[in-house]
Amino acid sequence: MTSLIALFGGSRMPTRGYIAGKPVSRWDAESDNIDIEYKNLDRPRPQAWCGDCFSGRKGTILKVLLLIVIFFVGLILGYIIRRNIHETFIEPEQKPNFGVQQDYSAEISKMMRDSINNVANYQDHIKTITRKILLSGLGGTNQMIDYVDSFWKSYYFNSLREKKYSVQLSYPQYEKDTVSELRVVDSNNTVYFHYHNNMTNEKVEYLPFNAYAKSGNITSDLVYAHYGRREDFQKLRGLKVNITGCILLIRYGRIHPANKVKHAEENGASGVVFYSDPQDFSDPHAEVGSFYYLRSWAIQLAQVRYALTGDPTTPQYSSMDGVPRVTNSTAKFPDIPVLPISYADAEDLLKDLGGVAVPSEWRGDMSVTYMTGPGYTGARQESKVNLIVNNVLDMREVTNIIGTFKGKYEEDHYILVGAHIDTWTMGAVDAGSGFAVLMELVRVYSFQVKNGWQPRRSVIFAVWDASKYGHIGAYEWVQEYEKQLGYGAVTYINLDSAVRGNYSFYAEASPLLYDVIYDATMTVSLDGTPVYNSWKTLLPGIKDKNRPLINDLVGDSDASPFAYHVGVPSIAPAFTYNIQTHPNLPTYPAYSTLEDDSEYLQTLIDPDFKLHITLTQIVTDLLLRLSDSAILPFNVSNYALIFRKGKMELDKYLVDIHDARIKIDMLYAGIQNFTDSANIFHKRFTSVDKTKITEFALHKMNDQVIQLSRAFISHQGFPGHPQYRNVLVSPHPENLNDETVFPGLIWGAIEGKRSGNWDMFRHQLSVLLVCLRQARDILTEDIISATL
Repeated sequence: MTSLIALFGGSRMPTRGYIAGKPVSRWDAESDNIDIEYKNLDRPRPQAWCGDCFSGRKGTILKVLLLIVIFFVGLILGYIIRRNIHETFIEPEQKPNFGVQQDYSAEISKMMRDSINNVANYQDHIKTITRKILLSGLGGTNQMIDYVDSFWKSYYFNSLREKKYSVQLSYPQYEKDTVSELRVVDSNNTVYFHYHNNMTNEKVEYLPFNAYAKSGNITSDLVYAHYGRREDFQKLRGLKVNITGCILLIRYGRIHPANKVKHAEENGASGVVFYSDPQDFSDPHAEVGSFYYLRSWAIQLAQVRYALTGDPTTPQYSSMDGVPRVTNSTAKFPDIPVLPISYADAEDLLKDLGGVAVPSEWRGDMSVTYMTGPGYTGARQESKVNLIVNNVLDMREVTNIIGTFKGKYEEDHYILVGAHIDTWTMGAVDAGSGFAVLMELVRVYSFQVKNGWQPRRSVIFAVWDASKYGHIGAYEWVQEYEKQLGYGAVTYINLDSAVRGNYSFYAEASPLLYDVIYDATMTVSLDGTPVYNSWKTLLPGIKDKNRPLINDLVGDSDASPFAYHVGVPSIAPAFTYNIQTHPNLPTYPAYSTLEDDSEYLQTLIDPDFKLHITLTQIVTDLLLRLSDSAILPFNVSNYALIFRKGKMELDKYLVDIHDARIKIDMLYAGIQNFTDSANIFHKRFTSVDKTKITEFALHKMNDQVIQLSRAFISHQGFPGHPQYRNVLVSPHPENLNDETVFPGLIWGAIEGKRSGNWDMFRHQLSVLLVCLRQARDILTEDIISATL
């Protein structure tokens, strides 16, 4: 205190008494007796003017009058102040701001599409991803993830994250003495056949395998089982062919490989050998020297898990750090060994096969007589097939990359675009073409954001890991963000094998998205013709020839967890081969083989990357319509197309349903009520005057459309397949690749017909009826509009 007082030149207050009239110095302030002289202390106070005005009766009256004057002056001032404040601050907040603030712009679309023309960019992306074989969890894929993450950091994302998950993956055994084998040997160990695994010193990561197949060493007779469908096994039983304990030779195609193995295991087979028959994967009319179709030595790889629930050790929740793991993760894996071979080896394997002649529709295009087996004849009469499979399971870290451009007006609504990065072979088409398109989309959108544009809704770009193992990377991410996606995800766009042929544009999509992909393809031209026109000409619709063909989504893809687990409308655009003249071809011929390299893509499919550029332009416009259109470009009346197809599927079981004494009239009534409400809503939704609607009201209407597809999500899932929760559309129980309408009813009907127990059907019928009513209530806003 002394230093402060000295600084300001003051003195301490006395601590004891004082002597009146004595001046106080700094030194006196420390003494015991202090006399402080207060100047003017004894002077009389000056008298105020009009000192007697407010005294007496007259003063009282003046006081009252003064109070009245002050009161009215206060009222006048308060009114003026309140009016000014109200006009300046309050009124704009309360007055509705009519008119949308941001909408789809054809000019912006054209500007963005015009910037997509650099062939060198696509060449570089394909060269980068085909440099190594990219098995998830291993060094090459991890390096590729780091490359993309570093590349994307130069862009203008609002957020960029790596999402890592520890998952259980399957690999072939690489040690020389434990490599998988397939031989034909006799009791003297004489080898009549030995398969070729295509191992090379250049591609050391490559080995043929079927992921998640059981390891084992089995010697048994061979039986040819066609496509491995249930009807194929019924045919074998009809031909009196005993397959118990046998190794089955099964063609790829028609149904998912996992379903084939499951059917084989259920029918008592001890092992499965897969091959690609040239009847399905080649073309006898192709030009000599055309290698677009599968070469005889190529081997197709595939995963064969029975249930695609993401990480096998965390099937019901995301595989985040610290979560418990199930102990029986292999319960949904095959319990028999499985191995893929080339059709050149399959031809040799079928030579001298005994048994009976196969039905004519079972014959393929190999130069051999197709017989059923079991066992061999002729020189191989005493021979059997020896199948050795050595696969290993390992916990590995997989990584997704997620980049987000936040929305300006509907930040809580998301448009998602994704492509996977992992490949089991060279992967030029799968996953290179989709990866290249995604990388260019990110570049174009980032440049637009740099120039001041911001999407109306949030746009999320994703690179998925472990897709080849049954879309594990995408599934884990969807599980982690299930709540946010369930509320706000508008659409998922999947870029997988995006340029698989050069015949026509093509799309697989949820019906809600039919109209918007039509509009996007009308906007973009190829060789001077709108893509929509050539699409409609080359691949016309089956029911409506005035519209181009759009197929259902594929079950085993990165779109699956979005569409079937949380109910997000999804679409997979691509350029494809002629799917009408090659109905048996499940996908492009070189799929998941070593032949799928950059030469295959750039020589036989898209030499000048014109199709890649065109597809990127289409997706650019599609994405802009979904992210920027004030009114979401969904057509809810297209649900009628789903119901029509579902009724056709259900009609196949009507006799059995009737015999089980189950009435489904309520289902058809519920469908009609929903359809009527959907048509009314669509007319109202699409006729909104954008100049007379507020952003709040617009957000509310868009929310109705988004939540509509969620009404068909039953969180208990289907028995044995909890990952499929969409009661309207989900994969077929006998084919994980085939989307079916009313899957619960179809599964229940199959089970009822097989076992006589129709409880599953009855339960699924109840669930579907409730979902139909809830969906209708969303459209009609029944919760707030019901009247007394």
